[in-house]
Amino acid sequence: MLKLNRRLSWGKSSLLTAAAATLVVLAATGCSLSGTAPSTATTGQQFGGQVMGGGQPIANATLQLYAPSTNGYGAASAALFNRSVTSDSNGRFSFTGAYSCPSSSTPVYLVITGGNPGMAAGTNNAALGLMGLLGYCGDLTPSSFFVINELTTVAAVWSMSPFMLDYAHIGTSAANVGGLNNAFNTAQMLVDIHTGKAGINAPATALINTGQINTLGAILAACVNSNGSTSPTAGCGRLFSAATPSGGHAPFDTLGAALNIARSPGNNVNTLYNMAASVGTFTPLLAYPPADWTIAVDYMSPAFTQPTDLAIDSQGNAWVVAQGSGNASSSTVSVLYTSGAVSSFPQSGVTYNRVAIDPYDGPWITSTVYSNVLKLTSSGGRGASNPFTGGGMTGPGPIAFDGYGSVWMGNNLATITKLNASGSPISPAGGFNTGGSAGAAAIALDTSGAIWIADNAGNSVEVLANNGTPLPGSPYTGAGLSGPFGLAVDSVGGAWVANLNSSSLTHLTSNGTAVAGSPYSGAGLSSPVDLAIDGLGNVWLANSGNGSVSEFLSTGRAQSGGSGYGSDMLANPFRVAIDKSGNVWVANLGTARAGTGMITQIVGAAAPVVTPASVAIQNNALNQRP
Repeated sequence: MLKLNRRLSWGKSSLLTAAAATLVVLAATGCSLSGTAPSTATTGQQFGGQVMGGGQPIANATLQLYAPSTNGYGAASAALFNRSVTSDSNGRFSFTGAYSCPSSSTPVYLVITGGNPGMAAGTNNAALGLMGLLGYCGDLTPSSFFVINELTTVAAVWSMSPFMLDYAHIGTSAANVGGLNNAFNTAQMLVDIHTGKAGINAPATALINTGQINTLGAILAACVNSNGSTSPTAGCGRLFSAATPSGGHAPFDTLGAALNIARSPGNNVNTLYNMAASVGTFTPLLAYPPADWTIAVDYMSPAFTQPTDLAIDSQGNAWVVAQGSGNASSSTVSVLYTSGAVSSFPQSGVTYNRVAIDPYDGPWITSTVYSNVLKLTSSGGRGASNPFTGGGMTGPGPIAFDGYGSVWMGNNLATITKLNASGSPISPAGGFNTGGSAGAAAIALDTSGAIWIADNAGNSVEVLANNGTPLPGSPYTGAGLSGPFGLAVDSVGGAWVANLNSSSLTHLTSNGTAVAGSPYSGAGLSSPVDLAIDGLGNVWLANSGNGSVSEFLSTGRAQSGGSGYGSDMLANPFRVAIDKSGNVWVANLGTARAGTGMITQIVGAAAPVVTPASVAIQNNALNQRP
């Protein structure tokens, strides 16, 4: 088990600078990464392990140790071995002096290619590719022992997918080292790198579908445990054909196949599942085909009972507002750390329902019942002069920040309240009138400071300038708007709107007209109630009708299948957010366990975003990767 202290410093040439640092949090039952040494090159320590394929040792495999790049997403990783390193006849490896690290805190991963997986002497499976995320160079010691197999490959590829072009090209920007770091930790949570087993490092709050991971491992094993033939009836040929998305490229090794499946999780699900049934190396396997091959972690806690909102802070932690384990007249504000640990801050006697994170990681939460907004510190304490009222605040619900540090709230009347960063009113005593017919179901700020408002009852979208005056043409109607319930602003000043009544998605230009082809349908859309936009401009929606999430590309093309993604792990999804690692977070109104609530993390499905959203707006970085 690797110890957590998430403070990195990578060396030069695609390595992290000493300025990057992330929050230190430890889950008592979790397993994470460490690395605190200064950014100076260091001789690599001896470490050992074993390469396994479908439970069989892989002999004569080629090993390479890599460090991810910080020159950009998918940039070339740094190969660290200075000589050839291979596994022995039992799949084992142990070496010294074969590499040096740019620094002790450089994160590293091991890639295995080729080798003989227990076949006739002289066999080399050229289609074999496996990998595992080891941790930081400073954590590698002569006592370190790693098992690299199909399961460590699944954990690595699904977590690294937002940063990965292929196994030799994994990278991020220098601004998003924390996101890559968190993704390393998620992989450790899914599969133990020391034993190659799924789920044993999960914190007490987390429920991991080990059957899903084992089945994916068994699918890869159909090719790994072979001579590598790519004929249509051979294990590798069948895998590569099934793992080729429509219009995409066929993989040439099992790592490429895994990446294709992670990127197109709804593609050829049954065909891939049937490949695993005859292998049965990993147990337990799924008893029936899943809805898709997304991998999700469900976090269970009484503090998450009936969650009404969630938001992501700068460290990648999820802040959740829920009824919690208290009575109906109270709320619980919780932070779900990237380690899986949970801290909760009960708000006795007051119900709060929506949350936004300010540029300093402080959560602000609104109370519709008590017509106020509460500002908390990043550690969950109450700030001074709380709660705030005024500015026409009347039953406030949705809340968001503009790029000037002001906070905006949609009231239960057709009005908007605006406060400055200190909580003092900027809007008049009656609030800013939206010109709509009812209170806001959702609001979002664009980078010009204008506020967009989803008017569910009026089938319209209203837009106010930063001074509270309506923009020309507002309210916007038509464009397929039908019960707009969720809304997000895109990077060019337009907006995407989730239509609850028509199960469709509307894309508006900055002047309120429909983008050509909008509204969009398909992708599993079923009574969508919330949406978020990732760092490539793709849209993710929470579907209340079929318990799934849908993905649309920035062009409006449906990306998820007819049932959406994640229905095997979700329970009445209500809110959705995306973090700096590309994880999609979902607050579920339902739960699989009595007396608890559930927050779901869909691993590596989206493109990373700048968090919190207030910082993205402030830095003109909406819908961009950090």
